[in-house]
Amino acid sequence: MRITNPTILRGYNRDLNRLLDLKNQSERKITSGRSFSRASDAPLSAAKALNVRKSMYDSTQYSENLKVATKFYTEAETTLLQVSEKMASVRETLIAACNTDKDLQDYSIYAQQLMTTATELCEMFNTDSAERSIFGGESNAGQPFTIVNDASGNPSTVLYHGVPLSAMNDCNAYPYSNGVYLDIGIGMEVNQKTHESDPQSMLCISFNGAEVTGCGAEYGTADIDLSSIKANRQYCFDIYAGGVKKTISFTGTGDKTQDVAAINEQIKEAYKKDMAYGKNYPYMDENGVITLRKNEDAGQTVPGEPIPNEIVCAVNNNYKNPHASQLTIENDTGYTDKFKMNLDAMNEGTQYSCKVTVGDESKTVTFTAGATTEDTVKAMQDALDAQFGAGVVNVGTYEPRLGLLTSEGNKVKINGAEVEGSEAMPFEREAIYSNNYIQLTLDAARALQNGDIEYANGCIDRIVSANENLLVEIADLGCNEQFIDFNQERITTRLENLTERYTDLEVVDDKKEISLWKTYEALYNACLQMSSSVVPNSIFNYMK
Repeated sequence: MRITNPTILRGYNRDLNRLLDLKNQSERKITSGRSFSRASDAPLSAAKALNVRKSMYDSTQYSENLKVATKFYTEAETTLLQVSEKMASVRETLIAACNTDKDLQDYSIYAQQLMTTATELCEMFNTDSAERSIFGGESNAGQPFTIVNDASGNPSTVLYHGVPLSAMNDCNAYPYSNGVYLDIGIGMEVNQKTHESDPQSMLCISFNGAEVTGCGAEYGTADIDLSSIKANRQYCFDIYAGGVKKTISFTGTGDKTQDVAAINEQIKEAYKKDMAYGKNYPYMDENGVITLRKNEDAGQTVPGEPIPNEIVCAVNNNYKNPHASQLTIENDTGYTDKFKMNLDAMNEGTQYSCKVTVGDESKTVTFTAGATTEDTVKAMQDALDAQFGAGVVNVGTYEPRLGLLTSEGNKVKINGAEVEGSEAMPFEREAIYSNNYIQLTLDAARALQNGDIEYANGCIDRIVSANENLLVEIADLGCNEQFIDFNQERITTRLENLTERYTDLEVVDDKKEISLWKTYEALYNACLQMSSSVVPNSIFNYMK
């Protein structure tokens, strides 16, 4: 069979183009460093490489997240170590103040040192990193810790996101208490119903300042000065009671009875669900004192007995209503300047006397202790009414204000008084210890200013306990840092393995490919040299 020239030429051109294509492909691989340019060149390898690339991207992101977490945990640990040193100095200052006899001027110097330390502690806990507050929970806005001064200009109350740290025992009830979490590749899980992530499947990088510094107190009440309410003025305040916050707004009438009724009506509306289900709810008495109560009968609106050892706190809210006037609010948590009778130290039928000072007026009051606590409180109230007039000085009749002497708009002070045939009435300054060690430092300072060494001495053990808890927090941070280091090593090893696998799938072997390219180049050149034997001469060759 005769093979024609066109057939020979077609075969030659096909082989020449194939060799040129192989040579060009090899050149592209060497130039790009990749074994294939399109997924269609190697579908199976491309699919595997895509999964490897995704895993490498995720692992790189996990590594970056761990670096961010390392920075936060390191700065948090550094801050807490500094705080621990400050707490040790607070303890030393209190021991020095309480264990030697000094005058009020010396105590004031110690008190000033404690106030300065408390301010420094707040500044430490306001530390931020890359414009993110470390101890601000999930919030980045402003400084989480602030200190409010009292009427004398001395620092008195520590706030966390605007809420007194003695207000609630539940650290998760404070604003911005939810955690901020990072995915570090340990298998993040999401609840399909609630669309919330499982905290145990991620790493938390936020720190709740209320939890770290302590929150709540032994008990407390909110005391609103009813005389500060003026007619036709708007008022707005928040109540924190039983871990629940509600905003109360009302317009004053100038009549105390009507104002109390208006406030209770707003409280009733705000807490109607709690009341309907027999839960705890706040209630204001006729003296402006808000305590937590509970109804056993569902749906009842008549307040039951006050619940002792529960925190109730009230705070002016001018953010929600900028036009609202300020209420005079005193939250009876921590150290107070109030005095109460020591009812447990009184004997039935014994006559007692004391000197009661209200504002600038002082009177000696004598009464006889009754058979019950209620009888003794009533006898004391009758004696006060006889000396000062009805309703001027009031004695608290229920916990946590049982036996507490108050007077609207004035401070009441009790001193021992010797009257023939009577014993000096046993009394004590109201001592409520805060669970927050910054607040406890300020309360100890106020106690020293008043010469109340007993209260300041009681702060020492609580400061020691707080420092021990702080060391536990530091140890927990260390454990988390070890966990971060472990995961960082895990991610690094994983990235090395993935990189090796990626190299096998996509990265070209330079030595092998260069040898192959040389082969293709030699074959291509050889094919070109054969063209004189295959391609026939054209007419142009004869025209030379």
